[in-house]
This record gives sequence, structure tokens and C-alpha cells, in this order.
Amino acid sequence: MDAPARFDRRHTRLVWVLKVTLPLVALALLSMVFLLAETVDPSRAIPLAEIDVEERARDPRVSGASFAGVTDGGAALRLTAETARTDPDAVLRLEVSGLTLALEDQSGGQVTARADSGAIDRGSGTFDMRGAIEITATPGYTLESALIEGALDRTWLHSPGPVSGEAPAGNLRAGALHVTQDPAASNSQRLVFSGGVRLLYQPLDQE
Repeated sequence: MDAPARFDRRHTRLVWVLKVTLPLVALALLSMVFLLAETVDPSRAIPLAEIDVEERARDPRVSGASFAGVTDGGAALRLTAETARTDPDAVLRLEVSGLTLALEDQSGGQVTARADSGAIDRGSGTFDMRGAIEITATPGYTLESALIEGALDRTWLHSPGPVSGEAPAGNLRAGALHVTQDPAASNSQRLVFSGGVRLLYQPLDQE
């Protein structure tokens, strides 16, 4: 038998062997991949998803809610909340968390506050802030309180409980705080402390 004929026969046999063995090898490798891969337990994720969906259905809420307006005295009022949800007993009332207040009058005076939680009631035109409240006000007040009540349509803030912190002249403690429009200057606001006001005067260092 001549050499070309033997070569063709070996080539044909090799092609036939490869056609049979290669698919078998591929199938074996694929089986090993599935056997070695970590088994996924569907029950791990489903309960978490069901809890989240059920919670959102019972307690729908939105993120990044805000309210902005101008009071009757011309001050700019802005309330921003991290989350807000509608009160089931009052459609126009929002229960909020991470509530931030910014009140700025026309003369540049500012009052800002940050609270853990609160509510915005469009029906009554009021809001409240609750929790560990941090208050800053010009000119140089840094205060703490547990409750602030306010109006959405006029310059009026009220902290009915103890207020304490730093004032321009020293350490300040008071039983209550009122922020209202200054009757002597209609374009500005004023802070009024009441209820046993105590000021620990701290004079400026003089060289």
C-alpha cells in the first residue's frame, strides 16, 4: 500500500476519534464546573425580599422630601427630610426622619436646626422637630433642645422645653426659646429666651 493511502486512512481515523472524544471531554468539564460550584440556596434571599416588600406595602415612604416657602414676613423657610411617610390618620400630615430646618430673613439672619424625627402638617400649617435637636442662629448661637414647634406660613418657632448651649457672650441656659419676626424691624427675626435664663458670661481674651 502506498504512503498517501495510509496517511488518508490514519487521518480519517483521527478525525473520527476526535469527533467522539472531544464532546465527551467537554461534557465532563461542564459537569465538574457544576459539581464544584457553590450551591445556591434560594431560601436565603426570598424571606428578605418578602419582608422588604411587605414592609413597604404596609408603610409606604419617600426619600428626600422637602418643603420650601416664604413666610408672611418675607423670610425663606425650607424643611428637608431624609424619609417621609403619610400619616394614615391625616392625609396632609407627613411623619419624617432626619428633618433639617433653614429659616433666613431678608436681613441675612439665619436659624437652622437638625432633628432625628418630626412631622410636617400642611393641613394646620405647622411642623415639629423631635429628638436631639441641634440649633444654630445668628449672631453666634449654638444650642440644643428636645422639641421645636413652628409655623409654615409665618416667622414663628417655639422650643417649650429647656434650651442650652453657647451664646455670643457665654454659656446659656433657658427654659424656653421663641423665634419671631422682630416688630422693630419687619425684615428680620429675633430670639427671645424665657423661663429662668442663666448666662455664664465669658469675656473675650484681651491682649
